[in-house]
Amino acid sequence: MDAAENRKKLILFLLAAIFIFYIAENIYGNIFNNYLDQVQKIGTSARGLLELPRELPGALSVFAISAMFFLSEGAIAAVACFLLSAGLIALAVPGFAGNYWLLCLWIGVASFGQHFFMVIVDAIVLHTASPENRSLRLGQMKSLITAAGLVGSAFVWFKWKYVSQNFNIDFIIAGTVAFIAGLIFVIMKPAGHFKKCASWRDRIVLKKQYSLYYVLEALFGARKQVFITFGFWLLVFTLGKSPAYMGKLMLIAGVIGLAFRPFIGKIIQVYGERRALISESVLVVLVCLGYAFAMKLFSLETASIILSACFIADSSLFAFSMARASYLARTVEKRDDLTPSLYSGMAINHVTSIVGAVLGGLLWKVTGDHLWVFLFAAVLGVFYGIFANRVKDGEQAAML
Repeated sequence: MDAAENRKKLILFLLAAIFIFYIAENIYGNIFNNYLDQVQKIGTSARGLLELPRELPGALSVFAISAMFFLSEGAIAAVACFLLSAGLIALAVPGFAGNYWLLCLWIGVASFGQHFFMVIVDAIVLHTASPENRSLRLGQMKSLITAAGLVGSAFVWFKWKYVSQNFNIDFIIAGTVAFIAGLIFVIMKPAGHFKKCASWRDRIVLKKQYSLYYVLEALFGARKQVFITFGFWLLVFTLGKSPAYMGKLMLIAGVIGLAFRPFIGKIIQVYGERRALISESVLVVLVCLGYAFAMKLFSLETASIILSACFIADSSLFAFSMARASYLARTVEKRDDLTPSLYSGMAINHVTSIVGAVLGGLLWKVTGDHLWVFLFAAVLGVFYGIFANRVKDGEQAAML
């Protein structure tokens, strides 16, 4: 088999492993809040604090991956799959998550797996694909991640509506699927294609000239965690929506995302990152106001429809993340800065995610009203827009 055929086979196995991993992750994400509410009986403030073990791995993952510089990126991906699998299987074993601290432990293990994979997956695709096919492979990967979300959401909706309402089955299936993804990375043995680093310093870059990108990531991290934590929680805890209902919402959001992602890419290409990011901030503020006032201004039935629409819209807005990455890619001083700068931005993003979740939980507990949580997120959206306005269109990096 020649090198081109071997590379093609490798990328097919790679994309299959990514697809399988994200099916497992989406099953987990779809049932997580219902599991906390119905099985663990977690209150609102405790729910906010749970984001510490859930998001802290995101902040630490760049340093943990840097410490594993002697491993190839493929080996790190396998470790990520096995960690997610272990965390999910543990949640299904009676007594393994029998108290709050054990629950935090297994959520943290699963979260390390999620964030290791999230940090390394773009680099894996870039380093495996041939130079002329890199953008094509990245596009295929993003499409597969969206498709995996659809499969995971459809599974949860169908299972909970027609088959079984047992969380343990979901955890076991998702954990097994993640384990299979890890086995694929082990069997592939693609050490000749996946990059190794000479030092942990090769995977961390923090430079003053990229500070605007870091600020945008920080503001986005705090705002997005309000959606991930309390957008879900409002529907599950306050309105009592079932896993089947949440799976259906995520399925709708995924279908919309299939068309919305290319649309956002076109907006960035035609109008530039600054206008795209400002548009994102305006839409975020509108969605947050919808979350905040729907139950104040409308009947419960109408509010439920509005909140579901806000949830779908908020999920779709995550597609704007490519505008921040595009801005960084366009302005980095040298190529070698790009991937580690993305890692650093993700670490900053997750630090502020923890702060946003904890503050949101405290606001909800102290005021007894979700309104202030989403007004807080709306304010973050306004600041995001202010800093987005400082992005300079047409600013090119000479070394790219």
